[in-house]
Amino acid sequence: MALIQGALLAGGLMVAGATASAQDDGIWDRRIDEDARRETFTLTARKPNYILVTSMSAPNQAPYEFTGAEDRLDNEEVKFQLAFQTKVADDLFGSNGDLWFGYTQVAFWQLFNSGISAPFRETNYEPEGYVSFLTGYELVGLKLRTVNVGVVHQSNGRAEPLSRSWNRVFADFQLTRGDFALSFKPWVRIKEDPAEDNNPDIENYLGRYELRLLYNWRGHIFSAMLRNVLDREHRLNSELSWSFPIARRLRGLVQWYNGYGENLIDYNFNSHRLGIGVLLTDWL
Repeated sequence: MALIQGALLAGGLMVAGATASAQDDGIWDRRIDEDARRETFTLTARKPNYILVTSMSAPNQAPYEFTGAEDRLDNEEVKFQLAFQTKVADDLFGSNGDLWFGYTQVAFWQLFNSGISAPFRETNYEPEGYVSFLTGYELVGLKLRTVNVGVVHQSNGRAEPLSRSWNRVFADFQLTRGDFALSFKPWVRIKEDPAEDNNPDIENYLGRYELRLLYNWRGHIFSAMLRNVLDREHRLNSELSWSFPIARRLRGLVQWYNGYGENLIDYNFNSHRLGIGVLLTDWL
């Protein structure tokens, strides 16, 4: 952490709440500055909060075979995400370095499957803690606005043989320019005891980084997420979404997912999903 702090200071570190320059007044910059100025223990959205009605190409039936041949999954289900964060401490390193706690929960609900009592097929829980630094670097026409460094745990809270989990150390580099934002998030998995690891090959499918592109056009937000882009086995994970205004703060969302790892039980299963629904909070 000391090395990161020194590097940021040498590169023109900014104090929390300050703007990098008069031209850094894009919509993403304003959101970053608002978060940096927030008081501790006030909640804000970590990621979009939404609910979707979805249809997938084929459900991953294999993990549930032990429940019986008649327990067949539907292609249609409801997907929803809840995600929030709160600042725990301000300015841990001089006038910069805020400590945050975040939590994300994603659920896949077989709401229309009355034959098996409409169960929650999969729910993933993702608590994380990270330190966020504001920066002032210029990189190929973009402004590196924040660097986050932290630890994240993700699991589905299930017993064997359905249990899936992993822990990672990550960095998140967030760059902006006007209505465009880019996030590059590499990670390193924290090794587990091989005898207790229920998904030892998860990095081969979910990769070792995530790239996300965001663009705001007249209140319409377009997002693209990519993982495992250069994988030789073509185990790409991709998500495209479009959110748009409906009424006041209510927004619509169309989301398309293609590839592996949409959730932990499907980390090594290739699926395609299209969903439409509503957003309660967006990236902004």
